[in-house]
Amino acid sequence: MAKEKGERLLLWATTIAYGLIALEVLFMITPFALYFYGVYGPILEWLSSNRLTAWTVEFFLPHMVFVDDPLLNFLSYLQSLFVLGMLLFFLAATPLYFGRLTGRGVVSFGPYARLRHPQYLALAISGFGLLLYWPRFIVLVFFVTMLFVYYLLARNEEWRMKREQPGLYEEYMAKTWMFLPGEPGGKVFALLFGWIRPKGAALAVCYLVVMALSVTTALGLRGYALEKLSQTKIDGVQLISVYPRPAEKLQSLYATAMTSPQVQDYMANHGTRLIYVMPGDFFLTGLILQEGPRYSEQLLKRYPHLRTPSKDRHNGDLAKFFRLGYKFFQTIGSTRRVYDYERLVFVETLTIDGRAASGDDLLQIGVRRLPALVVDIDAETGEILFVSEVSGNNAWGQLPMPNI
Repeated sequence: MAKEKGERLLLWATTIAYGLIALEVLFMITPFALYFYGVYGPILEWLSSNRLTAWTVEFFLPHMVFVDDPLLNFLSYLQSLFVLGMLLFFLAATPLYFGRLTGRGVVSFGPYARLRHPQYLALAISGFGLLLYWPRFIVLVFFVTMLFVYYLLARNEEWRMKREQPGLYEEYMAKTWMFLPGEPGGKVFALLFGWIRPKGAALAVCYLVVMALSVTTALGLRGYALEKLSQTKIDGVQLISVYPRPAEKLQSLYATAMTSPQVQDYMANHGTRLIYVMPGDFFLTGLILQEGPRYSEQLLKRYPHLRTPSKDRHNGDLAKFFRLGYKFFQTIGSTRRVYDYERLVFVETLTIDGRAASGDDLLQIGVRRLPALVVDIDAETGEILFVSEVSGNNAWGQLPMPNI
């Protein structure tokens, strides 16, 4: 009994922790954001300030920057597995609870006719989609951990069912798979780790190996994504466009910005080496810049609430969450062609110990990218409309955000 309580405590503790971390993207657009980041924010700050843990708060796939690459676009589309997995979870729950309410004993109809634990499979599918939607390394770590916790819980449930339904449940197990048809996971586990005794030690070794492979793969994806960014260098300054654009256009915008005496003075005093280029009304501006997007007068007349976006920064609901997701999906694999304003965000890049990062280190793990200067340029005439030094914060302070 004590063992069963311990396993359930492990499940609930891990589930709650995973839920809070993985659903950060949902909390951050709700009224609970201030409370959530009051607790979660200091944890992220501490992790990001330590050389050994800074990697956990970084993102291994581009989120603010949209890349025109088949592999990365394919992974972006897989974010829809979050919704699909949740639908499958509720579909699997229907026969399970119907069977329990009607006292049918072993539930062996619907998806349970082929799989013993379709709900856990659905949660794994949904969690994978959410991981790709908000790909922090720490979410990856908890996702892998959750998969192993699901396995332990499934085994615990089977142990209890064999006691409650002796003979019947063993017969049911003999003709159904655990999670996947053919049980490939079990076969691979037996091949690679079956020689380790006891089985608990084998499972622990398997967990460490899978975690190491997952993190290594994610690091590889991050390096691959950085190579695919729409970027160019001029005068030692790296320009990154949030949408794919020709290098010549990025260099032209930089040259225009440098005609401003205010920009010249700033560069002479600060030596910034990183600039993001985006539409003035870019919908993910808050990930890098607290001051928010700049809208055309026509758009402001149509949507007056955009004049005071800070009032509604932390107000939202599931509808707002899915609207942001819809906008995100609209941008995948496409290049925006119509701009009212061009916005250049000059960014200070600082290492963990506070030194200025430069050269090839600007986008490395552990480097803080803090907005310092904003330049808005009329997309049609090339006139500089607005130059201002900014707070150095994103919409959630200086918390690490997916600004690559």
